[in-house]
Amino acid sequence: MHELLLFGQVPASRHDQVLKVLAGIAAMQPQLVTERHLVFKPKKLPGANGNPSRPKLGSQGSQMQAIQGQMHGDLFYLQLVGDVRASIGGNSQVINSTIIGEDISMAGGLESENADDTAVSDGTAQANMASADSDISSQKWSLEFRDLPEVPGRRPVTSRLMSSVPIMDGDPIRFMDALGYNFMSEYVLHGHQLIYNNIILLLSRPLLAPFPKTGQQAIPVPQLPPVNTLQPLDPSNTVILQASIRVQDGTKPETVTIGSNELKAFKETMKGVVEMEVGDRLALDTRVR
Repeated sequence: MHELLLFGQVPASRHDQVLKVLAGIAAMQPQLVTERHLVFKPKKLPGANGNPSRPKLGSQGSQMQAIQGQMHGDLFYLQLVGDVRASIGGNSQVINSTIIGEDISMAGGLESENADDTAVSDGTAQANMASADSDISSQKWSLEFRDLPEVPGRRPVTSRLMSSVPIMDGDPIRFMDALGYNFMSEYVLHGHQLIYNNIILLLSRPLLAPFPKTGQQAIPVPQLPPVNTLQPLDPSNTVILQASIRVQDGTKPETVTIGSNELKAFKETMKGVVEMEVGDRLALDTRVR
C-alpha cells in the first residue's frame, strides 16, 4: 500500500480556529485521537558480523512477509501503535480509532469509509476504563512500517510505501523481541481526526512519554500518566496538520494521480488558512543508519 501526504504547521494559538475550519470543510465533528507510538530498532546493525542483517519475519505470516519484502534488505525502525482511551481533565473520552483512517484505501479507484463518531461518556466506570486502556497488555496494537519517501519532484505530494499489521493477542514487547527488535523510545500522538472525501485529516501534536531504563535497556511504561500531564515534543507547542490518502496499488499511475489531484485540491482549499507542503524526505527517513 502507498501513502500520499501533505503537511502544514499550525501555531498553538490558531489550533481551535483551524480545527473549526476543518470541521466545516469535512462537514463532521472532529474525532479525538490519542495513540501510543513505541519505537523499535533492529538488534543487529549494518556492519555487525561483516554483513547487513535484518529480522526474520517469515514465521509471522503473509503480512509480515509483505513488510519484509518492502524493506529490500535495509534496516528500518518499526513502531507499535496502540489506541488510548484518554482521561483528560477529569472527563473520560472513549476513542474509537484503530488505525488512523481505518485503512481508507483506493483499490482500482477511490473508496471512502465514514469515520466513526467519537463516543463520549462520563462517569467513574468510563474513567476507570480509560485508565486501564492505556495499559500495554490491554491495548489493541498494530505493527507499523513506513518506507523512505520517494525523491521529491516526481509528484506534488509526498509518496511512500506503508504497511500496518494488527497484533491480535499476546505480549507486544515479546513479539517485537522475537522479531529481533529492541524498544528505543515512546511518544504519544494526541489530536483530532476528520475524513474529507478520501483524505484523512489529522491535526495533532506529539507528546513526550516517560520511559525508564533497566540497566542500558529502555522499557516502555506499563501504563501512561494522564495525557494532559505530558509535555509536547516541540517546546513551541506547534500543531501538525497531516493530510493523507492511502492507495491500495501504488503501481497503477491512474489511482496515484487521482489521489495526488485530490490532495492538490485540498491544498488550494486551505490557502490562506494553512500552507500545505511536501514533507522533508530526510525528516521522514525511517532507515537505521
